[in-house]
Amino acid sequence: MFNFDFDWTKSMMAMQSLIQQSYDWGAPIEVFVQTGAITAKDYEKITGDDYEEPAKSTK
Repeated sequence: MFNFDFDWTKSMMAMQSLIQQSYDWGAPIEVFVQTGAITAKDYEKITGDDYEEPAKSTK
């Protein structure tokens, strides 16, 4: 049976923890901001750097 009392806060905290671990292991995490998994502020908290949007291609 589906639990309609699901706590999304815990799920988001787990996602941020996973992204933090990925960053600690040397993986690029910019794609997580681009897909909306974390915010630019979360990116800054994790990396210590401001997030910069990638340049758009004009092709």
